Amino acid sequence: MAKTKYGKYILKNAFKKHHQLEGLSAGGDEMDVDCILTHHVFYKPELVLDRPHFHDDFVQILCFLGTNPMDVRDFGGAEIVLCLGKEQEKHIITSPVIVPMPKGLSHGPLYFKKLPKPIIFLEIMLTRKYHSNLPPRKPGAKNKPATKVKAKPVAARKKSKK
Repeated sequence: MAKTKYGKYILKNAFKKHHQLEGLSAGGDEMDVDCILTHHVFYKPELVLDRPHFHDDFVQILCFLGTNPMDVRDFGGAEIVLCLGKEQEKHIITSPVIVPMPKGLSHGPLYFKKLPKPIIFLEIMLTRKYHSNLPPRKPGAKNKPATKVKAKPVAARKKSKK
């Protein structure tokens, strides 16, 4: 294929598997920008973050989207649990939303709890390189994740459906 002046701006192989399925994903170095973009499709429950973390020097935007192109408000009956802040304030997401998180806002656990139909999880991170910070542990706290949301193991989910 002949090289073109602007062809370098079209990323044709930006496919990666981060969770359940392959999606489009590109880092800051790949795009030569201070932004990371990841696209995930979830079709079954998954505990994505088991404890909170934060990013002290970049904004992160989480987008939870349905997969019905004829109705952007259709979330397919999905239920996602997202905890925000040092208090781990629990939010139940049952419709498409955008969650812009300022620098330093603690987030997690994140649990894709109920997915009757697939949904799209789009992450936009305004940084060239990804990193996260864990909040300090409370004095005397054991070295266990601060998880308020529990995911059933896959085997237990299969047994409970029978």
